[in-house]
Formats: sequence, structure tokens, C-alpha cells
Amino acid sequence: MELDLVRKELNKYDNIIKNMIVFRMSLIPIVADIKIKNDLPLFQGKREEEIYKNIEIFCNEKGISPDLVKNIYKLIIANALKIEHDIVDDSKKSVINQEIDVKKIEEINIEFERLDNIVQNEIPEIISKITENCENLNLNQISTLYYNNKVNK
Repeated sequence: MELDLVRKELNKYDNIIKNMIVFRMSLIPIVADIKIKNDLPLFQGKREEEIYKNIEIFCNEKGISPDLVKNIYKLIIANALKIEHDIVDDSKKSVINQEIDVKKIEEINIEFERLDNIVQNEIPEIISKITENCENLNLNQISTLYYNNKVNK
């Protein structure tokens, strides 16, 4: 069934989105630690404004709803602040230097390097090439091309 094929693709991207949120949120304890060590306020209004401004620009360029993405980020930022507050409430100790198995750290670092390479180099390059070739197409036309490519494989 055609719908099953599309849902399979949606599920794949949903999993990518969820994992990217996990990776983003995994940096929050480090941010909290840096703020604690440097006696910085947990809430950084300018940073939040910068995020929303970048979302607006990005969404306008891509033709998607800025409100949708802003609402998602409002939840992410609120959750990040809650984590930071919990860390401060738990203790004033450093969260960076917790003991973790050295071998696991090495393996994780290798995988993070691979992920960084993909996120910084491969994905932007692929998106750039697709964007370049889809310059005069709307979102419906692009999704149709994507779907047809999947069906014809």
C-alpha cells in the first residue's frame, strides 16, 4: 500500500528527529555546568531571541510554518531550563567529570566524530544539492519527486 510506504519514511525521519533531540538535550548538563562555574544566569534571553530569529529565517527560506518550529523549540528550551535548574538544585558540583568506562568513552567519541562529520558535511551538502535542483518547485512537487523515487526503487 502506498500509504504504508510513506509512513515508513515518516517513521524513519521521526526517529532521526527524536535522536537529534536526545543529542541536543545531552549537551544541557554541560551548559549548566559552564553556567555554574562562570556564575552566569540560567536563562539567557538573547540566546533564545537568536534561536527564534534563526528559526524565522530558516522557515521562510524553506516554506514551512515558523510557528510550528518555534513551538517545538519553546518546549525544548523550557525542558532545557528545567534540566539546568534541577542540576543547580541537586548540587553545585561539576557534572562533566563523572566516572564512565574509558573504553565506552572511546567508542562513543568515535561515533560522535562520525555523527559530527555527517551533520556538518554530508547532510548540508546533500540538502544544498537538492535545494539547488528543486529551486523552482513547491513543497508538494518536491514530496512527489521524493515519493516517486522511493516507489520506483
